[in-house]
Amino acid sequence: MRLAIRTGHVIVAMLVGCATPGCAMNGRGTEPAPVTPVVKSGQWGGQHIAMTVAAAGTDIEFDCGKATVSGAIDTDRDGAFTATATFLPERPGPTTREAPPQRPARLSGTVKGDDMQVKVVLTDQNEDVGTFTLTFGGAARLVKCR
Repeated sequence: MRLAIRTGHVIVAMLVGCATPGCAMNGRGTEPAPVTPVVKSGQWGGQHIAMTVAAAGTDIEFDCGKATVSGAIDTDRDGAFTATATFLPERPGPTTREAPPQRPARLSGTVKGDDMQVKVVLTDQNEDVGTFTLTFGGAARLVKCR
């Protein structure tokens, strides 16, 4: 009987302890720091694309264009991301005053370790720029349209 009562007290104590905010805390009694995964900062490269990622923003260079993302690119727990960008088309020949205008773009893709897949779409006309495979620290292989 005493064993049953003691066991009941232990169970009640455990339930009360887990019903308090401390149950969601780490072993030191403090709440864990929130994790906001982002695309790893540094150089990413691949066929027809070079990407420089930083917390303040991302610069992307394509064969015939450039894009900029303001701020960090957040990922979910599976490494998926979506970001808005500004795309500036480039064309062969000298730069003129009648340069193509900037266009809004959307980047979507996934990061798995040091590998990234990204699809770039110009959202004003739903124009697909392409889907690219990049490697962190990898060399970009661009064929400029100049």
